[in-house]
Amino acid sequence: MSAAAGPASMRALAADDLYPAVLEVFGRPPAGRILDVPAGHGAFAQELLERGYADIDCLDINADAFALSDARVRFRQYDAAHPLPFPDRHFDYVFSIEGIEHFDSPWTFLRELCRVLKPSGRIFISTPNTLSVDARLKYLMSGYFPRFRPLMLEPEKVMDQPIDDAHISPIYFWQLYYFLMTGGVRVERVAANALVRKPQWIKRAFENIVANLIRRNIRRRGFPDHGVTSDAVLFGDCLIVEGRKSA
Repeated sequence: MSAAAGPASMRALAADDLYPAVLEVFGRPPAGRILDVPAGHGAFAQELLERGYADIDCLDINADAFALSDARVRFRQYDAAHPLPFPDRHFDYVFSIEGIEHFDSPWTFLRELCRVLKPSGRIFISTPNTLSVDARLKYLMSGYFPRFRPLMLEPEKVMDQPIDDAHISPIYFWQLYYFLMTGGVRVERVAANALVRKPQWIKRAFENIVANLIRRNIRRRGFPDHGVTSDAVLFGDCLIVEGRKSA
C-alpha cells in the first residue's frame, strides 16, 4: 500500500537529510511495535513502511496535515502535551523527530515517551543542537540558538503559528540526558544529520580552535562526556540521541 496523497503533500517537516540520518542510527532491527510522535504528514512513517515495518502508531495534533493512508499505520489526532493514550511498556521503538522543542513542557512529554517504551526498547529523539560551537557563539553574541531566531525576533508570530512550526523550547543536552535517565533510559549514541562548517576558512579555523578548547577543558576537568566532545555535537546541525530502556 502507499500514501493516498502525493509526495508534495506528505513532505518531511524537517531538514531533508534528517530522516535518512535517523534511519541510519536505527539500522534494521527486528520488527516491533513503533510510535512516531509528532507524526507530521506521515513522511517518516512512510519511510518505516518502505523498510518493512508494519505496526506503527502515529500521533499528531494536526489531523488535516496527516496524508498517509495505509492499514499498517494507525493515526490518531492527539495533543501529546497530555499523557499519551497508551499503556506502560507498550512500544519496542519510539521516535520523536524534531518534536520536543515544540512543547511548553518538553520534559513531561519525554517522561511519557519513556513510560510507553518497553524494557530493552529503543528511543530516538532529534532536536536542534544547542551544544555546537556555532550555537554557543550565537547564544553568546546574540542571545539565541540556531533555529530559534524567530522566538527572539518575532515572538508574536511564533504564537500565531501552528505548533509544528513553532520552536519554543531549546533542549539542553544534559537535561535531556537526565530526564531519559529518570525514565530508565540509558543514552547509547549521539549522532547528527549533518556537520555544519563555515564557508570562510578563517571562521572554520576559529570554530576548530574553540572546539579543541572545549575538548581540552572537559578532559582536564574530568567531566563526563557521553558524546559531547564528538564532531556530531560540536559541529552537528540537529542532534539525534538514541537511548535504550533498562530491561
